[in-house]
Amino acid sequence: MGLFFYPAVFFAQEDNGEAPRLVEDEFYKGKVIAVEKEEIQDEFGAPLFIQYLSVEVTSGPDIGKRLSLPYEVHENNIEARKLLPGRRLVIGKQIPIDGEPLFYVSDVYRLNAVWWIVGVFFLLTVYFARWQGIRAFLGLAISFFLLFFVIVEKIVGGSSPVLASMVGVLLIATISLYIAHGFRMRTSIAFVSTLITIGLSFLFATLFVRASHLFGFGTEEAFFLQFAPIEHIDLRGILLAGIMLGVLGVLDDVTTAQAATVEEIHRANTSLGFTELYQRGLSVGREHIVSLVNTLALAYTGASFPLLLLFYIYERPLWVTLNSEIILEEVIRILVGSITLIFAVPITTMLAAWWYHARPSFESRNP
Repeated sequence: MGLFFYPAVFFAQEDNGEAPRLVEDEFYKGKVIAVEKEEIQDEFGAPLFIQYLSVEVTSGPDIGKRLSLPYEVHENNIEARKLLPGRRLVIGKQIPIDGEPLFYVSDVYRLNAVWWIVGVFFLLTVYFARWQGIRAFLGLAISFFLLFFVIVEKIVGGSSPVLASMVGVLLIATISLYIAHGFRMRTSIAFVSTLITIGLSFLFATLFVRASHLFGFGTEEAFFLQFAPIEHIDLRGILLAGIMLGVLGVLDDVTTAQAATVEEIHRANTSLGFTELYQRGLSVGREHIVSLVNTLALAYTGASFPLLLLFYIYERPLWVTLNSEIILEEVIRILVGSITLIFAVPITTMLAAWWYHARPSFESRNP
């Protein structure tokens, strides 16, 4: 039986060719006390740099324990990736059925730096957005809570990924929109527009994924999900769920901005009729569409940039590269998001223009 490593888990590959099984690991924090030795070995014709570290476990039941562990660095950026005394680490502890526990360096511990960065982001947001910035962070916290404890938990529990994500998306849209933007008419207009366009995004995503013969196998993570300790995993459903979640994040920006734009135009000139409000709001919306389509494409491309480099280096024909499921999944994400954005602008603008044009009539009938 052999072992191969994937971040956070070990998979044991049976010698008889059966599917790999999960081996339980525990993780603790540690600190490099000293670098005992460094050497370079040859691994399949490429240099492999190895540091032998003296490490102290700083959390968990083995706190204070000193370990001597190897840390491997492949040829790229050896100097930058060397570990120095004092560096914080994530220490993995594999618990075998028989024998002593196996300790290893799982990763560099980075969360301390991340908390500082998050703190700077929070302070800047609150400084410039004031109370709305605090509400935005509260909405973000609730969104992540719903993501993990509604969507992810339901999927792991055996629910349909599409159904779980639809319920989660509706909850996130309802709660986070009103908390972040306040209980006012422009938020309600944005909310209704978001629900309509989310429904459209589901139809587009389902149609495009089926038409492109995508099955959700386009990432390494999807491959390992097949061996996760749950009864059944619908990878195509997870792909659809991920597309809808990504679309929701962009729709929040578009629908709230368009509703606010039409409201401000109405306030500037209350004599404008429905057609004039719609056309002026749509003029702003067109600029929004152009910028966000470009933003979406660059965001997804940036996330897949190492993959693009790999395809370029190995000089596969362009049509073969574009035809691969790995690339097509990202292309479909971009297309669904962009098409949904295009529909979101006129839908939100039309609803907002209708409401603010009809508002005087409502107010006169309900003084």
